[in-house]
Amino acid sequence: MAKPARARRGKDRTVAGRHHEQGDEFVRRTLGRRALREERWDGELTVQLLPHHLAAGELSTVVVGGEIEVAPAIYAAGHLPVLSDGEMWEVDEFGCFDARGSVIAAPVAASMCPCRVDVLDVDGRLFPLNWAAAEPGDGRLWVEGALYLDPELAAGTEHGEAVALCRRRYRVREIRQYRRTTYRPADPRRLDTVPRPAAVTDEAVYVADLRLVDDASPTSPGREAVAQRPG
Repeated sequence: MAKPARARRGKDRTVAGRHHEQGDEFVRRTLGRRALREERWDGELTVQLLPHHLAAGELSTVVVGGEIEVAPAIYAAGHLPVLSDGEMWEVDEFGCFDARGSVIAAPVAASMCPCRVDVLDVDGRLFPLNWAAAEPGDGRLWVEGALYLDPELAAGTEHGEAVALCRRRYRVREIRQYRRTTYRPADPRRLDTVPRPAAVTDEAVYVADLRLVDDASPTSPGREAVAQRPG
């Protein structure tokens, strides 16, 4: 999983899968748990579209008015232990994200090595995690970072099938391009589609507003594999 544009570390860090020596560390809880109460949000969120993915043509299906089935992921720039019982998450118009929840593990079943994708469970809402720095220990966490679309988590890929329960269908409401500044992205420009690869620049911030279409969990081989893990 690659890092969003707002992070300060090198782009070569990928942490979709983690290596562990003990197999029983893969599972903290059952990934298939559903929320015990209705979600407290209006079905809309904003995700970052990273320049290097756009330049590679990997997000070409993001078109205003179109529908996509994706698992928005968190690039976790910071985290702290959570002492309260409440769980919440929020994301702003630039894709900046923070949440309080619990980290659970989704094994990468098709991999030849003992890898997993970490997932943040916020009252039943599931977000794949991409750690920016040292990975935390077990327990409930406050996580701050950015929400983004990662092609490595697409349906049919190893990591994508590991987080099949995180995917939902969204309609693309708007795509925006901002000028990158020192403190806050500026001068928004609305786009109908993502820019052509040759037109992508690291001097811009690209985001998409998504609206939830179908709240049903996707059906995939990865879901059954996760549901059968020991608790």
